[in-house]
Amino acid sequence: MDIQLKLFATYRRYLPPESQGSVCDLGVPAGTRVADLLAEFGIPADGSVILVNGHGAGPERSLDSGDVVAVFPSMAGG
Repeated sequence: MDIQLKLFATYRRYLPPESQGSVCDLGVPAGTRVADLLAEFGIPADGSVILVNGHGAGPERSLDSGDVVAVFPSMAGG
C-alpha cells in the first residue's frame, strides 16, 4: 500500500536521498504500524510528535493506503 511520510526540522536527515524536500512517497506492507515506519528509518519514537492525516497518533496506530504520516521532533522553549 502507498503512504506518504513527511519529516520536519532535524528529522529530515532520516529521509532517503531521493526524497523531495521533507516528503517521501513509500510502499509499505499491509498492517504496517507507525512504529514500524519509524524503526525502518531510524527515527526516534520517544519525544516525537506524530500526526496521521492531520490527527495526533501513537506509534501503535496501523496505517492504511493513502495515509499521510507527519513526524516532528518535540520542541521545548517559550
